[in-house]
Amino acid sequence: MTFSDFDPTRTPGVATPLPDSLAEAPLTWWRSLPPAALDLPAQRRLRAALLALPPLPLPGWESASQGDPAAAVRAAVTALAHTLVRPEHIEAAMSAVLLCAALGDPACADLLVHVLGRRARRRADLDALRLAHGWRRSGPRPPAPLAPGR
Repeated sequence: MTFSDFDPTRTPGVATPLPDSLAEAPLTWWRSLPPAALDLPAQRRLRAALLALPPLPLPGWESASQGDPAAAVRAAVTALAHTLVRPEHIEAAMSAVLLCAALGDPACADLLVHVLGRRARRRADLDALRLAHGWRRSGPRPPAPLAPGR
């Protein structure tokens, strides 16, 4: 599913088949889902996936996995700096950033835009570029309802 395929007209609460990207593992959503796709059920699912991970050796990981925006940025920047050594940490760290961005944190949204923009340029990936623009346009939003446990 690309940004242009997302259907913002679907009625919340009505059973509909999962879009292809929501059927994917939640830890890959940061590179495929536009802001509007991260409704409360998707946030809960992403949060559960983060909490199910074993502890990662990233600074502030415990807080980041629970939705702390500052800890999520710190963990992601560390993971991005060590991407050649520990590439498996990128998915988890960027997923924590995605959760905080979906909850309205502007720093996490900015980091997500930056990483997606770099990915788009490095791989000539138009979908990543559209996704980055979608997160950039999402701008300041009213606070979203908190995912359980936050």
